[in-house]
Amino acid sequence: MLQRDLNKDVIYELSYSLFSKLSPQNMRDAELVESGLQLYRQGQVYNVSVRDGRIVGVVEEADQIHLPILHINNHDQNGCDCYEAPPCQHQIALLCYAAASFSLVGDIMRKFKQSSLKSIPNIMTGRQLLDQMNIIQEDKPKETVELFEQKYKEYIEQQRTSFYQDVYFVYPLYERFYHGLLNQQPRQEKEKLQYQLLAAIFTMNKMVNQIEIQSTVYDNAQLPREMTMLENQIEAVSRQLHNITGGSVSHQYEDVLRQQLKALLFDRKLCLIPRYNSFRHVYKELLNNQKKLHQDLEELSKLPEDYYVDLGMAQFHFLLKNDDDMLAILKKYSQNERTIYSFTYWIENLRKNNETERLSKFLPLYYEMLLHYLQHGNDEYAKSTFAKHFLSHYEYNSFYTNQTAGLEVVYQALLPYSEMQYTDYLMHNQEYKRWTELQMYLYSYQPEQIDKHDLQEAHKHDPQSVLPIYHHMVLYYIELKGRSNYKLAVRYLKKLKTNYKKLKRIDEWNDYIHYIESQFIRLRALQEELRKGKLVNEATSKS
Repeated sequence: MLQRDLNKDVIYELSYSLFSKLSPQNMRDAELVESGLQLYRQGQVYNVSVRDGRIVGVVEEADQIHLPILHINNHDQNGCDCYEAPPCQHQIALLCYAAASFSLVGDIMRKFKQSSLKSIPNIMTGRQLLDQMNIIQEDKPKETVELFEQKYKEYIEQQRTSFYQDVYFVYPLYERFYHGLLNQQPRQEKEKLQYQLLAAIFTMNKMVNQIEIQSTVYDNAQLPREMTMLENQIEAVSRQLHNITGGSVSHQYEDVLRQQLKALLFDRKLCLIPRYNSFRHVYKELLNNQKKLHQDLEELSKLPEDYYVDLGMAQFHFLLKNDDDMLAILKKYSQNERTIYSFTYWIENLRKNNETERLSKFLPLYYEMLLHYLQHGNDEYAKSTFAKHFLSHYEYNSFYTNQTAGLEVVYQALLPYSEMQYTDYLMHNQEYKRWTELQMYLYSYQPEQIDKHDLQEAHKHDPQSVLPIYHHMVLYYIELKGRSNYKLAVRYLKKLKTNYKKLKRIDEWNDYIHYIESQFIRLRALQEELRKGKLVNEATSKS
């Protein structure tokens, strides 16, 4: 059955995508593959089929049902409802079932096991192991980074000699290399956190390097999940270290940390936001020393002009509260899309610390960058996100400082992204005429989207202001045709009649209803609804 929808090449590609993330030398990986093979051999895989470019099936294990999925083309979207780190034994069992249709189970298992036929790595003596542990336990950050480099070279060599060279490099780099480093962390709390921070920064640097090498595989706009996890780890550990040490660490550790952070920010090009955020998190929590920051600024000022160097200087100025110097640097790059992504970090920090005076300085540049991005950017989701982010902080600052005069101008400039905020603003200030104009601008083609509660509120307090909406609604539903739409048109005609009576403009109402009656005289169902609604005289209508 599967032979009709699959072929041998598909099986080999799927086996490559799964096994390239595993190593037969790793006991856990070997047991995982063996578990998947046994599930297949025991007949625990059934209802397998190919649907929409995916192999789907049911795998039963220990009285539990699992639903693994293998994508024929998009292998990175393979999944399973067991939520184990991919690949899981259920995916391997499903692969074995599909491979059996071409008698390839033994072949793919043999290829997986052959990847272990390589030179045996050097085994450390007891003395070497003790020396390594002493480096880690003591405050020797320089030697710790050298150890990381040694481990990374061994890891790269292992990848190169593997039968399945890893195309999907990011996942194993995080899962095997980074977690392998963490397996050797010290036990003392402070030393452990310092070790974790260096390991995370080091791994992120190497990960970005690999992404740059394989830039055809990775899209910079779609950050790998592992990159975000490393950034979160760096932020959390920096904060924990600050709480334990008060932001004071040894001079040796400071120097190595600075070196690693500068390499992360200045030596790489892709994945800017997690790199820059990590740089800022650590400097804020652990390297926020005025004397050292001035030295760093002086050092960077001597380097050739560069975007990443300027971002580093901007963060130093921010920590020193030299806002004018910082904003002058960023203004040079206000039309660079990456700058607006970086800018939100500072805005959120200022609001969190309630530094409204400084926030007032930052918001105009944010507004300038946002207007440029809304006009020239291509990502509609990002446009909406930035507009909402800016409005949230601009409103907060305006109300907190009691400077609300410019709110309406900003709302108008950011339409349609400011639609909800501007609507609420006009309703709160009882500007019903301008509220009506806004609804006609936004929803002239889909007037049914106008908020009925707001419309009723405007109808109640200013009946004249909503007349254009009711007129538009009447014609809109008549043009849609059908008795159900005619009934809705009659409902709004009744509201118009009520409003005209309140305004003592009954002659205008009579002229309007006669116009509707005569203009659409051929629409028999509409004429019947008009008579049912007692909007026209039946005798006159028949004549």
